[in-house]
Amino acid sequence: MHRFKAQGVSSRVFPKPQWINPKEKIVHWNIVTGDKVAIIAGKDKDTIGEIKSVNRQTNTVIVEGKKLAKKHVPMQPGAPEGIMRKELPIHYSNVMLLHPDTQMPVRIDRRKATNTLEDGRIVTRWSRFVKGTDIEIPKPVRKYNDQSGEEAFTTAVEDVVSVTYKRDHSQPPFPADLVKELRNPYKKKFTMNLSENTTTAATTTTA
Repeated sequence: MHRFKAQGVSSRVFPKPQWINPKEKIVHWNIVTGDKVAIIAGKDKDTIGEIKSVNRQTNTVIVEGKKLAKKHVPMQPGAPEGIMRKELPIHYSNVMLLHPDTQMPVRIDRRKATNTLEDGRIVTRWSRFVKGTDIEIPKPVRKYNDQSGEEAFTTAVEDVVSVTYKRDHSQPPFPADLVKELRNPYKKKFTMNLSENTTTAATTTTA
């Protein structure tokens, strides 16, 4: 009889990441999520795309809509034929940042840049420059999904601030119908037998 050792989730669902020698890992990354890059190798060579995500453990990036592969899934509205397209990772060395003016792939220098803020403070940070020039490549602004479709159904500020509750001590806090509904109809009510109490009281007085 064979003995099987549990290996966790199937590799078909979550592929096992490729092992990378720690010495080969890139220490300083010049590419971040949201950058526009040019692919310089592979089947999507000489095309431009946007970085969807980065994986610093495997030195790879995901470019939106590039290096697509077919993935068989159960039939669903999004995949009526049971086939979906999925982006595969691209190695860091196969993509290059674009020049901010000419939109051509260029090499990068990583240098410190000094900026003066509105309040007078001086901030020093690492920035990306086109190699051999003083042209800075700014990092993209992070995108947040703040504009949702539910804003049309939210309560207006004036309605939130306005006072709509008025105290009225003449009425109970709950409607009588609701109290009657919450009561247990099968609960035995306490009833006092007046005849027994009267007899007991008369006996005590006579004694």
